[in-house]
Amino acid sequence: MRTGSKLFNACSLILIVLFLANCKDKSTETKPSDIKQSKGFFVINEGTFTIGNASLYYINLEDESKNTDEDLFKPANNRPLGDVFQSMTIINNNAWLVVNNSGKIEVIDPSTSKSISTIKGFKSPRYALEVLPGKVYVTDIYSNSISIVDANSFAKTGEIKCKGWTEELILDKSGKVWITNHNSKFVYIADPSTDKITDSVNVAYGGSGLLTGKDGDIWVLCSGDTLKNESGGLFCINPFSMKITKQFLFDKASYNPVKLNSNRVGDSLFYIYQGIYGFPKTIVSLPQTPFITQPKGSNFYGLSINPINGNLMVADAMDFVSYGKILAYSASGTLLKSYKAGVVPGNFYWW
Repeated sequence: MRTGSKLFNACSLILIVLFLANCKDKSTETKPSDIKQSKGFFVINEGTFTIGNASLYYINLEDESKNTDEDLFKPANNRPLGDVFQSMTIINNNAWLVVNNSGKIEVIDPSTSKSISTIKGFKSPRYALEVLPGKVYVTDIYSNSISIVDANSFAKTGEIKCKGWTEELILDKSGKVWITNHNSKFVYIADPSTDKITDSVNVAYGGSGLLTGKDGDIWVLCSGDTLKNESGGLFCINPFSMKITKQFLFDKASYNPVKLNSNRVGDSLFYIYQGIYGFPKTIVSLPQTPFITQPKGSNFYGLSINPINGNLMVADAMDFVSYGKILAYSASGTLLKSYKAGVVPGNFYWW
């Protein structure tokens, strides 16, 4: 009887172990082999402000079974990503994850999500851009400066003074860096060889989005500011003459479009304002209504264009507390598909 009891206890223990193994929390499992270049895109989920539940997802457009619907960073590194995941870019084959309210950049292997380095010393970073080989500029809400970071040592090496909330930044064909400033009516130009602001163009308040196309022109979206009663606008600038060649001034401060995008052939622009607006660059006046209406209960918060087929990927932040979703629309505005996202999906990165 005692021998049988021992056998029963041993078998019970084995069954319990097997049960627990099979009930392993899926958030602790990663599938790094499923994340491969040119198969899809990363979703930057900001998370709820001050909660620290930011996350990184990946959507595989060729094989939906390989989509992630849990955070990739935490299980790969045994710690959370942080508070407000703002943006992502690839530099030297590494993914730079800019975590705004945590004041840091997490550098990871994009295939495995394993940490390579954590760069600190920022107040509230927004976007990162490699402006010269090995040199990265990082914009910031509160620092009144643009940080300079060495992409090889991951060390902050200096800063460029620029008063206000610096936001998106791009390189033009001549190698100049264009930087929007949300607390200013100017878009600024920096020389990456000297790390100095060399010029500016007077546009409108609330600078946010930046684009440059095949023709080299610079498009600047200024979102305005409702609280300061400052209206924004959309501007096209010739980067050689530094002159505004086309402008659309918004007629009220409460009209606050965001997330400026271009289609894959570069002849049309898109942005979000309670729906998706799209229009050719040749227009003489902006459309008055969106061509994709925001469904009731949705909050369109992020936008990107599929570089292969031109479909629009729209991040729906829902109530900014629950898990959001990604809505895929055709270029004509037909809803095609919905994908799972984390809390407050806000940006995308195609890889």
